[in-house]
Amino acid sequence: MNILERKILAMENILSEYFPLSIEKILERKGLKIARSDRDIPVFDREKLYLQFKSYYFRRTLHDLLFLKKIDQNSRGLIVKKWGKNVDSYLDVASKLGIIRFENNIYIAQYPVSFMGILLEWFIGKFLREELNLETVINVRLKNLPEGGDIDILSRIGKNIVMIECKESPPNNIPVSELKAINERVRILKSDIFLLAIDTTLSIKRNIVDNLQWILKSEIVRVKEGVYKASNNFFIVTAKRDLLQNIAFCITEA
Repeated sequence: MNILERKILAMENILSEYFPLSIEKILERKGLKIARSDRDIPVFDREKLYLQFKSYYFRRTLHDLLFLKKIDQNSRGLIVKKWGKNVDSYLDVASKLGIIRFENNIYIAQYPVSFMGILLEWFIGKFLREELNLETVINVRLKNLPEGGDIDILSRIGKNIVMIECKESPPNNIPVSELKAINERVRILKSDIFLLAIDTTLSIKRNIVDNLQWILKSEIVRVKEGVYKASNNFFIVTAKRDLLQNIAFCITEA
């Protein structure tokens, strides 16, 4: 456990003593009710998957595998050039986890590429629950939310709600209309902290930061590598340096 994680854990222990609340109770005060939350992932060894998922290159390799659906030796060579010499070990792990299978010298995806979004939510949610000791629910559907009731992750620090929107797609695949819809959910939910977590090391300046500045009518500043902040505890985090540590940084800085 690093310094950031110890700081969050200490803060949560203190707040929990004085504010014995739950996410559900806080939402009820806002006139909102959880209709559904959490979902299981059909992977046998979740601890192994969690440890592997901490590698950005593993996540990107897995994305390419699911996107291409079938990987022969030629396409495997291209993925190795793209993501490095550890690709073969990533393929072996993904096969043992049941995410892909090896048959007739071809790797075959067992899930659609949209499964990566489900895994990313689960991965971040597990980090918040187990390493930061925060009450956390994922894949949340809310009743009485006018503009779409689906929220990727909700966490609680004391009486404060943290809302996280996860994006596994590259920045140029996130349209302005989607950013507007996200902002509307943030406005209605009135979360105390909001994080838009984009699992990429690519630049988000043009497609995300500039568009959100226009939507929010507020300047967005770069706090550090992989972390940007607008007003009112609205953060954007990427996988530069480390996705999980960037998320923990925002929670402590808010």
